[in-house]
Amino acid sequence: MMGIPQDIHARLVTALGPDIPVLLPEQQREPLEAAPIDAQGRPMVGGGERGLGAYLRQHPQGYVQIEPPVPLSSDGLVGNLWVTVAAIHGSVGGAAELGQQVYRALCGWPWLPGPYREATPAQPEQLRDGVWMLRRTYAANTLDGIAG
Repeated sequence: MMGIPQDIHARLVTALGPDIPVLLPEQQREPLEAAPIDAQGRPMVGGGERGLGAYLRQHPQGYVQIEPPVPLSSDGLVGNLWVTVAAIHGSVGGAAELGQQVYRALCGWPWLPGPYREATPAQPEQLRDGVWMLRRTYAANTLDGIAG
């Protein structure tokens, strides 16, 4: 049985490829705890920026963060929930482009809709210098507790 975050993760990993990290809700702290890495890919001891800046330097193509689902309603069989997915990048254009790729992977195209619907649209917003985020919320349904 696959939950909504795992279904979204699988779809995004397939759509975005191996170079763009797609983080599950339980991985939210990973970018905040990032440390500089050496040439062999090991965390460096000592100086250097840590946290989100270090994570974006390690992943200049950006990354995607799936947030925990928020249940909205259920009749005992069909459940409705929202899941927020953030596209984080070092530039406003990069965040917008990555956010659009996420949108297409989840919502599809008018002539070929995907399994999710946009619940709240978004525009890129600057979190701090060199960090932009586009954070959209998607509507999802479950049938007897299973992603559908």
